[in-house]
Amino acid sequence: MSAVRAFEAAARHLSFTRAAEELGMTQAAVSYQIRLLEDRIGAPLFVRLPREVRLTGAGRQLAPKVTEAIDLLGAAFSEIADKTEHHLHISVLPTVVSSWLGQRLASFQTAHPNISIRVHMSTELIDFKRDAIDLAVRSGAGDWPGNDVFPLFPLDYVPVCTPSFLEKHQLKEPADVLRIRRFGNANWWRRWMIETGVEPPASNGTELIFDVQAMDVATILSDHGMAIAVSTFLMDELKTGRLIRPFEHVVRDGRAYWLVYPQSTRRQKKIQAFRDWVVAEADASNAMLATVMEQSCPASIRGELGAKW
Repeated sequence: MSAVRAFEAAARHLSFTRAAEELGMTQAAVSYQIRLLEDRIGAPLFVRLPREVRLTGAGRQLAPKVTEAIDLLGAAFSEIADKTEHHLHISVLPTVVSSWLGQRLASFQTAHPNISIRVHMSTELIDFKRDAIDLAVRSGAGDWPGNDVFPLFPLDYVPVCTPSFLEKHQLKEPADVLRIRRFGNANWWRRWMIETGVEPPASNGTELIFDVQAMDVATILSDHGMAIAVSTFLMDELKTGRLIRPFEHVVRDGRAYWLVYPQSTRRQKKIQAFRDWVVAEADASNAMLATVMEQSCPASIRGELGAKW
């Protein structure tokens, strides 16, 4: 291909010097590549004169076909590159989509109308070499070698319920959660109880188990119990007062939700655009979270338990 490109440029310019300038090669390298091509086909392609070159009969016959072939190759690669650059496939955890990302994607599309987004909801590990995925949002410690990773928000979680549920069941101290129905990750409940000095029971307190935090939250909005979920995903409900935090204690898990993509694609404009946008959105959420969390815990309970928890 190097020899073919050298021949096409030299035939178009009728100059080895100008061909070398276009291709970023030396004149000697262009001459060498063309000589290799002539040896391969067994016929001279140029008549080499002291201050110019001319195409031979074979060269004149070959030049337009080579130019056409290179143009076709260029068009094919450009078409694929254009499609790739304007289609973004994102693999996201279901709760992240339903509770945080989904409501924000419209603003990204408004800012980048030429980028079409397809969201794949999945909890499975992503193999970027195998799967047709550009970016992923996953939770963990952020240790994924060979990828660029950007922290979005912490995996900190807290129990919540409706104000009416709190009033009905008179939840005044952490041990009171043992007598109500609890929804959410059993391990999260266990850790929250241990950190608040409560002996965890053998059962989580409910036989209805969801794999998506948003479903747990939707269930308790109908006063069916209390759920434990990641603080960031509760912001809308806490801000509007639909849910409150009966207790101040928040489990600081130490892990986080991350934006992940292969290092090999970091220069793609669509990757850079989405990365900059989603990191800015996460920063804004994190800045708002502290205020929302403070306001969502009843003042009487804050005063009573603040020193202890």
